[in-house]
Amino acid sequence: MQAPDLVPVIPELILLVAACAILLVEPFLKVDKTAVLAIALTGLVGSAVVSLGLTGQSRVSFAGMLVLDDWAVFFKVLFAVAAALTILMSSGYLEAHRRHLGEYYALILFAVIGMDLMAAARDFILFYVALELMAISSYLLAAFFRYRVRSNESSLKYFLTGSFASAIMLYGISLVYGEAGATNYWAVGQALSGRGGSTAVVFAVFLVAVGLAFKVSAAPFHMWTPDVYQGAPTPVAAFFSVGPKAAAFSVILAAFVVAFPGAAVEWGVLFIVLAVATMLVGNLFALVQTNIKRMLAYSSIAHAGYLLAGLGAIGWSKNSYPGLGVLIYLAAYTFMNLGAFGVLTYLKAQAPEKFDFSLKQLAGLGRRSPSAAVLLSLFLLSLTGIPGTAGFIGKFYVFGAVVRADLVWLAVIGVVLSAVSAYYYLRVIIYMFFREPEEEFAVSKSISGGMAASLAVSAIATLAIGVVPSWLWDAVVRAFSTLFV
Repeated sequence: MQAPDLVPVIPELILLVAACAILLVEPFLKVDKTAVLAIALTGLVGSAVVSLGLTGQSRVSFAGMLVLDDWAVFFKVLFAVAAALTILMSSGYLEAHRRHLGEYYALILFAVIGMDLMAAARDFILFYVALELMAISSYLLAAFFRYRVRSNESSLKYFLTGSFASAIMLYGISLVYGEAGATNYWAVGQALSGRGGSTAVVFAVFLVAVGLAFKVSAAPFHMWTPDVYQGAPTPVAAFFSVGPKAAAFSVILAAFVVAFPGAAVEWGVLFIVLAVATMLVGNLFALVQTNIKRMLAYSSIAHAGYLLAGLGAIGWSKNSYPGLGVLIYLAAYTFMNLGAFGVLTYLKAQAPEKFDFSLKQLAGLGRRSPSAAVLLSLFLLSLTGIPGTAGFIGKFYVFGAVVRADLVWLAVIGVVLSAVSAYYYLRVIIYMFFREPEEEFAVSKSISGGMAASLAVSAIATLAIGVVPSWLWDAVVRAFSTLFV
């Protein structure tokens, strides 16, 4: 039996070694956790660098279950960057809460390994195993402040809804295997090419889509999101809002485009319906939130709706162009949302007992901490979709692709609800700069350390994508083209 080609999993092996090294080194450290932080960042940087070095490769390993191509490289780099930014913003926060443990960094690395394998998987079995690796790590991260009732509650809700979604999806995968006699994406696509629109196949695709809809917080499967984000540690919520969500979208794109092309119209309609419901629920519920963390949770639901509109356009038009917009949006959303959560993480670390993410507590922040207020304003404007920011570029490509798919009405709904979102984003800016604080708490006027690095990278990337998006477009085109090789 021929040994599998290990080159496609070198980035994951680097992360695995780093995670194990953290668990081995951490017990010998007393107070200073700089060593585990350095190991985690070194592992992520090494994984990203190796992944970039493998650009242009086309390898299939583990009996066709795993691939190395520009698609996989794109997501591996994106996940590594998201995890590195999360780790940089976490150290001060964990110190402030006296919960700075090495297991935190190891769990993030294990979650990234799962996300990497999800993006590189070309088989439903590997995809499911990778999904569970990511999910188990996420459940533990949500309960990292285990001495707090709200953190335990968020983890339990996440675990129960995640397990329910996994069961539904696994049943759908079993039906796919029953119909196609295979679990490999390409093999399934060939086996179902002549009967992709049959009732049995459509039902199986529906179950798989519903399971993944839970993971991306699509309405009406979104109910866990606000509670989990609010109860989880703030940097963990930041990671949840971008990493697992992007991993789930990578699977939806790869699995549905490659494995279910015959049922493209059916799953396209399903994603269009989910997109409309998700955009409405996310934006309308965000309007009434006075807790910034919950507001960003509902905001993430709304942005999932914009991404689902792009997925629906792919199936409806059977054209790959909307997929390019989805990838650009995922990259843009990663930086601007991590940045917004990063500022909240900074404020919570400054006043662990007093700051509870209330909108009123942000009043006067522009005077107390101008740097934090300016950065949060930039990220909120980008989430709104103001020109010159990454958010505008993401929405421009997604809604433009939806229009090209002859779904003008869907694009109109998306644009109108994006305008609605301006209310709850700009309201935060108004409070920061034009309202007097009702209660004061100490906040440093400057940001330093790992948090400063994380916010600086997020801000630079948000502006770079907004002003010069061509470099990201080129990477997205190369990535998406490899799906059809």
